[in-house]
Amino acid sequence: MTTDDGLRSRGFESWERNVWALALVVFIAFVGFQFFSPFLPLYVIELGVSDPTRVALWSGLLTAVTPAVSGLLGPLWGRFADRVGRKMMMIRSLAGFVIIVAAMGLVTSVTQLLILRVLQGVIAGFSVFAMALASVSCPKDKVPVAIGRVQGAQLLSVAIGPAAGGYVASHFGLRYAFFVTAGMCAIALVGLMLLFTEGRPHAADGEAVAGRESSFTLRDVLGLRGFPLVLGLLFIGQFIDRGLSLLVPLKVAVLPDVTRIAATSGEIISLAAICAAGAALVAGRLAQRWPPARLLLVGFVLGGLPCALMALAPGWQSLLLLRCLTGLCLGGALTLAYSLGGTLVSSERRGAAFGWLALSVQVGTAASPLVSGGLAALSLSGAFLLDGALAWLGAGVLLIGARRLRRGAAS
Repeated sequence: MTTDDGLRSRGFESWERNVWALALVVFIAFVGFQFFSPFLPLYVIELGVSDPTRVALWSGLLTAVTPAVSGLLGPLWGRFADRVGRKMMMIRSLAGFVIIVAAMGLVTSVTQLLILRVLQGVIAGFSVFAMALASVSCPKDKVPVAIGRVQGAQLLSVAIGPAAGGYVASHFGLRYAFFVTAGMCAIALVGLMLLFTEGRPHAADGEAVAGRESSFTLRDVLGLRGFPLVLGLLFIGQFIDRGLSLLVPLKVAVLPDVTRIAATSGEIISLAAICAAGAALVAGRLAQRWPPARLLLVGFVLGGLPCALMALAPGWQSLLLLRCLTGLCLGGALTLAYSLGGTLVSSERRGAAFGWLALSVQVGTAASPLVSGGLAALSLSGAFLLDGALAWLGAGVLLIGARRLRRGAAS
């Protein structure tokens, strides 16, 4: 009996319960992260940095360093997760977050905060292990659905976390936002331990996987047909999403007749996040009927247009409409790309493979604010046009590499 047959024999409800448990844990944790992430520049000022240029530099560094370190260590942690268990690695990450994020609320200098952000990157990888766990906790034909639910939960957190975090920060102080985040990570940790049940990874023949079989080296990454293409697609999808999070507030600030810049920006970002979360869930469902690569191609082609048109938006209403359309078109991009990557590797190597996929996502997370911010300083319209062009580039890459992806999935 194969792994997928074993999952089916345990019934529909077993894998559904596990995946929903993962989605809930991811949602709670990422809502917590959104309590403080948007307000790092304000915390830098509170820690004694007053010069606007230095505030911008420190904020950029603090924002980029955690995903950069996490991405670099992703393949290592992913390979380790295949040996000791992905749930255990998620427990390690969440337990570390509780301590480190709480400590961020106690720092007295920006240098101390930087050290803790580096440490946060070292023990990170939480979302990657969640994706890997989702992909092996369900029948093979349900992988896009499982990944879509977990990805949708992560995206939906953006619609709730910043508003709730802003309330806590404004009424109780910025430091309390870190303490709330630590508390929510603790709740997520308890939920993971109580609600999710992980089986030991098995090969297709049902035999337990030996530790040496879980290796997935750089040579494997480059040699596996279609896998480098998926890495590129993940980078593009993440680059666009993170870039728009930075560009929308800048665009709102220069629009006429907008008096509540922060509130208007928050509303646009929240509504777009809801659209993206819905798109991720729908993409997971549709990927059971149509090839994920084809759906991703359609999303990139359609999403590039509203993304570029935001450069010409004359008011906040049109900007809101275009940003929501972009979320609907591109919100499922990471779900579909992760699903593509999952089909290219066996279940026993999926943790290590998702570590490499996470590296690409984290590179996009770190690079996008730096590139988008720098380009926006020269031309805000040009920054929106770049994101639109990247979406169409992703479509072009898919058109060229579609055959390679099909062959990789079949091998």
